[in-house]
Amino acid sequence: MTEDNKYVNIDGAMVHYLISGHGDKGDVLLLHGKRFTIDDWVKYGIVDNIAEEGYRVIAVELPGYGKSEILDISYEDFLMKFVSILNINKVNIVGPSFSGEILIRFALKYQEMIRTLIIVDSINIDKYVDRLKEIKVNTLIIWGKKDDIAPYEFATMLKQNIQNAKLYTFDDLGHTCYFDKPDVFTDELIKFLNQD
Repeated sequence: MTEDNKYVNIDGAMVHYLISGHGDKGDVLLLHGKRFTIDDWVKYGIVDNIAEEGYRVIAVELPGYGKSEILDISYEDFLMKFVSILNINKVNIVGPSFSGEILIRFALKYQEMIRTLIIVDSINIDKYVDRLKEIKVNTLIIWGKKDDIAPYEFATMLKQNIQNAKLYTFDDLGHTCYFDKPDVFTDELIKFLNQD
């Protein structure tokens, strides 16, 4: 499967993203952790695996990361503009680590744009615990139980407070569980997307 690297201008900033697949089943938007870029989603085979399942995969580098220029708006507002400009309707959106927190903020502000949330080892969940019940979309939580950056109690907070949430746990892995076992991660993600 070939990846098509592109740029889009959002409020004067050039934002780097890639698209793979044709997407008869819908769109999957991949965000990234602070230490990673869209190249990592490609390197671990996750982009190809999702695209081969019949989804259009869009991986974006958040403003100020990778090849994307800095943009002076909140990440959730950036996502709203990015999704709107690319004409993505009801997005399935994956956010690991710091982008998991961005997903929470995006869902609390722009829930009508989301089909499903996939939150992976997200930081700072405790900041939002009082508002998590506002999230009604189907949500998959994936966590490495040995995460020493985003503790496992954050996964249980999400599971207990988001009404339509499922939790998948990697018992022996930590913060980068999705890259440590990319095939298992992708299998669980696709199973969840196909059920929705």
